[in-house]
Amino acid sequence: MNLRDFTFKVRDNIGEYLSAYDVDDIYDRDVIKNNGVVYKGLVIALKEREAAPTIYMDYYYGLYKKGKDFDDILKLIYENYKLSEEKLELTEKEAGKLENYKDKLFVKVVNYERNKERLDNCPFIPFMDLAITFRYLVHKDEKDISSALVNNTLMDIWGLNTHSMYKIAYKNTQKLFPPVIRKMSEIINLPSEEYGINPENEMYVLSNECGINGASYIICKEILDGFCEKTGKEYYILPSSIHELILVPENLAEDKEMLKMFVKEVNKTAVPPVDLLSDNVYFYGRDVGIKKF
Repeated sequence: MNLRDFTFKVRDNIGEYLSAYDVDDIYDRDVIKNNGVVYKGLVIALKEREAAPTIYMDYYYGLYKKGKDFDDILKLIYENYKLSEEKLELTEKEAGKLENYKDKLFVKVVNYERNKERLDNCPFIPFMDLAITFRYLVHKDEKDISSALVNNTLMDIWGLNTHSMYKIAYKNTQKLFPPVIRKMSEIINLPSEEYGINPENEMYVLSNECGINGASYIICKEILDGFCEKTGKEYYILPSSIHELILVPENLAEDKEMLKMFVKEVNKTAVPPVDLLSDNVYFYGRDVGIKKF
């Protein structure tokens, strides 16, 4: 049994341990970690709950390959999930105290149209066809990460407005989820020289160390500006999902319409709906900043 099949088997069987919870959905997703390492995640989402922990299956699959009984592994996963839920409940009870969560606020960029109804109930900042929302970190370790959306009620309780929250969350984002830019050839394991890739014309992937919500760096002028300065190039930005951005040097993008078609096709065939950011293509230049095509 490979990792993918193991994850599906867990997904199909973990429900028997979750009878005490009002489960809305259980689904898998790939999480790209540092240096292009991909982890298989399982998300257990509850009804009326904004936060949903991502439990990494790689660790449990390793136990399975070492001979641990599958039912015992399900129990371990359940215990992990139960602990995450307990932490989430405690977090929600203490969320009224801003001092407890001021350092845990961060930004997440989402598609505006696809989230219009939800955005009615939470603070956000429009950004082209996207929306900058705010979340607070509930739990993060090597096995899983969970966070919750800041709604209007909580913002009022904290005594903040959208502008003041943005200043705090923007600064925290880079501390909590440091940005990572990697060469595309390294991620897909293609030696540049062997495949005739000119190092001067590399495509890059921008995300963060944990590989979750890394596309939010599309709003970060200093990172995009710094990268343009470092490479001496301006870039088209392809939102491959909410988790990462593909940076394509301007000189490699002769046909802009093909870039748009590529993004739309990938979104349609390879990106889970929950992870879709946008069908649009963006351009970043040192003098013009970012703009949508």
